[in-house]
Amino acid sequence: MAGKTVVILGGGMGGLAAAQQLRTLLPQEHRVVVVEKRSTFYMCTFNLRLMAGEIGTREEVERPLTGLKNKGIEWVHGEVLELDPKTRRMRTSAGTLVADYMVIALGAEKNESGIPGFAESALNLYESDGALRIRKAVQGFEKGRAVVLVGRTPFPCPAAPCESALLMDAAFRKKGVRGVVEVAIYTPEPKPFPSAGQEMSDNVLVMLKERDIQYHAKHVVKKIDSAARKLMFDGEEASFDLLVGIPPHAAPRVVRDAGLTDDTGWVPVDLATMETNHPGVFAIGDVTAIRQPNPTGLFLPKAWVFADEQARVVARNVAAQLRGEDASSKFDGKGFCYLEVGDGQAAYGSGNFFAYPAAKVFMEPPSKRLHEERKRTELEQLQSLV
Repeated sequence: MAGKTVVILGGGMGGLAAAQQLRTLLPQEHRVVVVEKRSTFYMCTFNLRLMAGEIGTREEVERPLTGLKNKGIEWVHGEVLELDPKTRRMRTSAGTLVADYMVIALGAEKNESGIPGFAESALNLYESDGALRIRKAVQGFEKGRAVVLVGRTPFPCPAAPCESALLMDAAFRKKGVRGVVEVAIYTPEPKPFPSAGQEMSDNVLVMLKERDIQYHAKHVVKKIDSAARKLMFDGEEASFDLLVGIPPHAAPRVVRDAGLTDDTGWVPVDLATMETNHPGVFAIGDVTAIRQPNPTGLFLPKAWVFADEQARVVARNVAAQLRGEDASSKFDGKGFCYLEVGDGQAAYGSGNFFAYPAAKVFMEPPSKRLHEERKRTELEQLQSLV
């Protein structure tokens, strides 16, 4: 068999996981190519540790993508400008590629301009420089109202808003100013982690209540008045002195222009195989829209653990097809998540997000052991990918 080319668009968690798995499973005559405009790989999960001061700078946990060459993976340093899923042809700023198999792992774009006043008012938790600014702001904050705002749903890393509020609470208590500082969360969600099931949501609400962190559900912000420091909702407003924001997210424009998205705004895929409506074209991670196969109809969370497992499923099936075997690997919706709560502790949730009639996810109470376990897991993931 002549060598085939598998092109992976995006060098984030899912993209690099797919590349590593494919390179392990495929003989060398087959090419594995990653297209990524950035020159380094950085895991956004580190933003919380930047915020908490456990990591000094982004550079401490950043890795150059030049290391992919040593693993037999080609890296095209360029931006995807146009793609045709029917011909699996893509135009990049570094040239044109044609693939036998295409894996779209371009993630979700942050759109601060989607909410008037967001860019001028909020410290963006989903950017590493924003996490550093939050750390500095918390260190100098002595009195007032610290608010975490979720702009729109869905958004990646659904635990992050609650984690940031819990970390701020711990920092303010350590400083001895918690008695004169309010901490609040405003979100369009009906409850924390709705797609993780009732038990997980209830456990998180109890933790927030125990720490006197206000949780305002079903609040869709319309605009932010930077001068007055107010969040404007339908018929309601809320003040802030320190604002940590999660901006609206959307599928990248190049994906939308290619006609790959549906009315959700995301790429629909086969629930089990991650294949799109176009044969040989797969999508994994945050760019996808996967509804849980139960009566809730909720979307699977956009989390790295799912992107990683989806990448493995795609890699096994592509390798099987190239060997002339049955592509029978399936994504089962099982996953886990650590939840930072401050004071060097973390909780741990795990379970089946595809369970019927609703997701069954159970939470292990916070402990220092789980916090250390999370740090090891993140570093192991970083080292395995680049």
